[in-house]
Amino acid sequence: MKIIDAKLQIVEVPLETPFPSTWNPANPETKLFVTIAEVITDDGIHGYGAACDSSQLLAGIWDTHIKPLVIGKEITEVEAINTGLVNASLYAYRPWCVEVAVWDALGKYANLPIYKMLGGSKGKVLAYASTGSLKSVEERIEDADRFIEEGFKMMKLRAHHDDPFEDVKIIGAIKAHVGDKLKISVDANQGWFFTGKRTVAKWDLKKAANVSKAFEDIGIEWLEEPMYGYDFEGLAELRKSTTLNIAGGELNAQVHEYRELLKHNCFDIYQMDVVLSGGFVQNRKVAAMAEAENKIYTPHTWTHGMGLAAALHMAGAVNNCPFIEYCYDPPYWPYEVRDLMLTEPLTVDKDGYIDVPKAPGLGVEINHELMDKYTVLRK
Repeated sequence: MKIIDAKLQIVEVPLETPFPSTWNPANPETKLFVTIAEVITDDGIHGYGAACDSSQLLAGIWDTHIKPLVIGKEITEVEAINTGLVNASLYAYRPWCVEVAVWDALGKYANLPIYKMLGGSKGKVLAYASTGSLKSVEERIEDADRFIEEGFKMMKLRAHHDDPFEDVKIIGAIKAHVGDKLKISVDANQGWFFTGKRTVAKWDLKKAANVSKAFEDIGIEWLEEPMYGYDFEGLAELRKSTTLNIAGGELNAQVHEYRELLKHNCFDIYQMDVVLSGGFVQNRKVAAMAEAENKIYTPHTWTHGMGLAAALHMAGAVNNCPFIEYCYDPPYWPYEVRDLMLTEPLTVDKDGYIDVPKAPGLGVEINHELMDKYTVLRK
């Protein structure tokens, strides 16, 4: 079955409550940006994938690079399409939503969810509550209590102060409050460059090592993105200097970069993102590479409902994914906002688990009426 057309839809949905993120505090997010890729087969199947931003760059190469790449291909040719998207990514920011759309179509054709097509059998995954907004310590303690009541076993907090030892103090107070009832991990967001208040990653090896030692004393589960994501030698030195689990890799790209991360032994936990970093094809390979080194693979996902669905299928397909990120931070980022592009939200059960979608393909349905209402560009 061949692909006969490929379409792009760029959507900007206004948020009722602006989202003040810890990683870009000077510029609260006022819109949910969604870039939807659609492939259509000669048998009438429509496959969808979605990126997390308003990708004008992807729109700019849609007719010249993306459509010629996928049109005429069999939907089974995911390896060839993924390789072509590597080349396209030289011109446009991370076009992996196209590959996700092909997998969605392939799953619908085979009448199987993607995780089963990848060989998986895990029908649900333990979720951890991943926060991201600016809040006081009192508000975070309230969040922690609510997460415990809702069944979560772990929450992730952000280090975002100019003085990271202020974060250590705050997170220490929260950990002291919850005790053994809730595990805590910490994301430093130092792995990539910022466009807002913080313009460069600020933690060098010395600072990261000192902060890691302070977090060791608190007893957190892992420290995420503590240094620039391409400082392979520095990350390796940091990991050797601490007893903490070190996590990262969300915005590294493609198999060869993760080979370097693994070769240098940079992380204990590898967090490749399906829609940001290589699609299903490369995530499956990196998960296997990590498994061979006895490392955890767990997909990063701080995007939207389609991104979470893709991550769930990867988590359900591999052996070395014990938990998954669940971006959830009411009132700024409840699941109703995160998943507003879907007809039904993806929710966690009373024991903290989330089901991998069981319907064919991605297993979720887009709210086309809402997406059409806020569409700003079509190709």
